[in-house]
Amino acid sequence: MPPWTAGATTRATRILCPRRGVGLCSMPMRHNRFTLIRPGRPIVAGLTGLACLGLLSAGALADNGRTTVYKWVDPQGVVHYSDQPHPNAQKLEIRGAQTFSALPPPRSPATSEPVVTQPSGPAYETCAIAQPTDQQMLMNVYQTTAVIQTSPPMRPGDEVHLFVDGKQVRGSGTSFTFPVYRGQHSVQAVIEDRTGQIVCETSNVTFFVHQPSVQNPHNPVHPH
Repeated sequence: MPPWTAGATTRATRILCPRRGVGLCSMPMRHNRFTLIRPGRPIVAGLTGLACLGLLSAGALADNGRTTVYKWVDPQGVVHYSDQPHPNAQKLEIRGAQTFSALPPPRSPATSEPVVTQPSGPAYETCAIAQPTDQQMLMNVYQTTAVIQTSPPMRPGDEVHLFVDGKQVRGSGTSFTFPVYRGQHSVQAVIEDRTGQIVCETSNVTFFVHQPSVQNPHNPVHPH
């Protein structure tokens, strides 16, 4: 190897092979001669040519995604690139990088407005317990019936809930029958629409139940 060639190779190795033992920088590959630019020319000149090639490619690729570049070497051994034809130039076709359009943002689901249920009739003006009456005394009974009246009449879909002494009594409609024991009792009713909202509430009614004593010899329930 000529001395001037060895010097150029040493400089190129220091610049291009900062890490030894990999690829072209490995020891077996160092014995293969390859020339990036003409010996004696600075390595920077070759890198400048590559940078010019990148600028030419970028400008043309911005227009149609691909371009034609011409490469040639002058008598001094300097590599040139241009987008204009040149005698004895090599024609290079360069493709642009594949691009992708951004995905449209996901559509948020349409928010449905809550459905407002309209009442199936006019609002109640009054609601009351018609039976038993307030302060009524029920004699010798072991069950009784509570009757609820409304004005206007009950609307379809509405329900009456009856409470005796604070406990709900099973039943439906406007009439409820339930067992009673001697002593004082209270009864009240509420009316709910189909959504569970209370639309009418009666006043509290107090009544009394009188039953014969088990010690009474004339007790009709427990005769002697």
